[in-house]
Amino acid sequence: MSDFPGHFLASDGTQSNYYSEPLTIHPGSAFTDGKDKDNNILLAGGFSSIHPDSAFPLSPTLQLNGDLSTISTEDITALAKAEFGRHNSQSYRTYLLEADSRLTVLSADAASLHAFIDTYGGILQIDPILTKGYDSELTTAHAIQIEKNGKELRLRFSVKQPIDLSRCNYCGDCGETCPENCLSEQLFLDFSKCTLCKECVTACSQDAIDLHVVENRELNTPALLPLEGAGVELPETKENIYSEGNLPALFEKIYTTEIEEVIQWSADSCQYSARLGTGCTACVDACIHQAIHQSKAGVVVDHLSCVECGACLSSCPTGALQYQRFDDKHFIEYFNDFSFAPGSTVILGDEATLHKFWWHSGEKRYENVFFMEYPQPAALHAMHFLLLYAMGAVKIIVLGQDHPQKQLEITNTIIQELLQKEQTVQTVTTVFDLSALLGQTADDGIVVSSSYHDFSYTNRRRKLVDIVQFLAQYSDAEPEIITGAAAKGFATVLCDEAKCTGCIACVGECRIGALTTDGSSYSLSHTPALCVQCGTCVTVCPENALTLQPGLSLKDDFFNERLIAETEPAQCKSCGKVFGTKKSLEKVMSILSAKGMWDKTDDLLSYCDNCRVINLYKSSEHEQKNRAN
Repeated sequence: MSDFPGHFLASDGTQSNYYSEPLTIHPGSAFTDGKDKDNNILLAGGFSSIHPDSAFPLSPTLQLNGDLSTISTEDITALAKAEFGRHNSQSYRTYLLEADSRLTVLSADAASLHAFIDTYGGILQIDPILTKGYDSELTTAHAIQIEKNGKELRLRFSVKQPIDLSRCNYCGDCGETCPENCLSEQLFLDFSKCTLCKECVTACSQDAIDLHVVENRELNTPALLPLEGAGVELPETKENIYSEGNLPALFEKIYTTEIEEVIQWSADSCQYSARLGTGCTACVDACIHQAIHQSKAGVVVDHLSCVECGACLSSCPTGALQYQRFDDKHFIEYFNDFSFAPGSTVILGDEATLHKFWWHSGEKRYENVFFMEYPQPAALHAMHFLLLYAMGAVKIIVLGQDHPQKQLEITNTIIQELLQKEQTVQTVTTVFDLSALLGQTADDGIVVSSSYHDFSYTNRRRKLVDIVQFLAQYSDAEPEIITGAAAKGFATVLCDEAKCTGCIACVGECRIGALTTDGSSYSLSHTPALCVQCGTCVTVCPENALTLQPGLSLKDDFFNERLIAETEPAQCKSCGKVFGTKKSLEKVMSILSAKGMWDKTDDLLSYCDNCRVINLYKSSEHEQKNRAN
């Protein structure tokens, strides 16, 4: 038992106030405040790992800054309110997934299959299938086909069914007649002994036996385990397929599980085109747990398989994937409520790592340091780091084992190119290394003379671009074009204007807004900094007029909208309405003319939709009059 420095945000019904007082607690004890029972505690500094059943949210951020920094009372009050807003902003679906212990086991050896059933039959609900040979207690399957069926696997196979039980009267003549003793009293016919002599067929007075009859069957299963030598062809995806060597992974999934859907996807800014089946694949490529796939419905997250490693989140260039424990929008708005002091070192880490650092820090106090708990640091993006830097952080340290390495590289490269400041974002693995690092002399101070303060949010890429432009105003350097890993996800769209017909199919697929059009002039414009290098525009272009030039430039023109193609509008011959482009109209005419499907004397293609219908009606009416005459 020891004194614990308590930090509280409480409400008296009209306003919320921060206060602190020492407490006597230990892990697992109730977390209560005895100072003022009239106050309703909204939030307290603390760690959920030692008080999992707290009646109010616990904030490691508030605890560390209250105990280890030199933050003022005014600022820690603002911090407590920001933390309370952050906890209230979390919104995601939570539910229990009921246990499903079904497992289909395939084996070419009956003895091995029986041994597996004897070992695990009390734990698993086993569907045993023999792929070779025969056994009176097992089903032998032929021509087995295995395919993915949603979240399950579908097995299609055939089974020999020589005896028609609806006809059989169980007289026993077949068994008595069989020279190989193939038929048992359970009416099991062992085809491994059968010579197809058909003595049993002849002996059956009910015509109940046909040695060539097979039954086609279908089995849906949540899990499949082929024993060694099963001899079946497996689908490309190994999801839901196990071996005896990785049974622990199966056991983890067969019990009732609480699912938290903390990773959510939005189609609004995603650059994967479900309609075309092409585009950005960054999240799928980053996920090593096969918890994300792309389908006709878009990006689908398998929350059961997801381990919340953060790889997909940090790789998403647009923010279409969001971490609902602390999403981009609320991360940005957080600093509208609280601002750390310019010139600060910002420490980012998960609760467990920050708890350990707090535990080993004793009575130490750190000048110009802001500690921020982030549930999974590996989910952080360059946008997050650059926002902290633009707000006045001189150094950002990511604490722990998991780091978003590519995003750290992008951040440091951008800051180095613009402001010649190296290693602004660093990683520290152990809390002891962090203590040593914080004990070093501070570096060269604040780079930006005024802090970034635009806390609006549209999407991740637009916010990143806005922050980079803010930092660029403090740059005296002539930035080079960045290539390689640090530039992945950036590109410039080039257009062959001679090929472009102004159909703007590319604009319809560019949800991030890197490609835009002016409907009145049918011009095509491009903002390179917004392009995420998904390539959908290149795929969808019917004229092959577009190409991608990978690379990130920090020059002004990279961030400005530029005209890349302009075509002359096609105007209706009758009413003058613009209904397309001359290039696209000429192309259609050329195609139809080559096929003999266009009448130049009755040029209906040169009219808008409304006038075309009117002219068709007039032509029909005129033709009818001519026939009548």
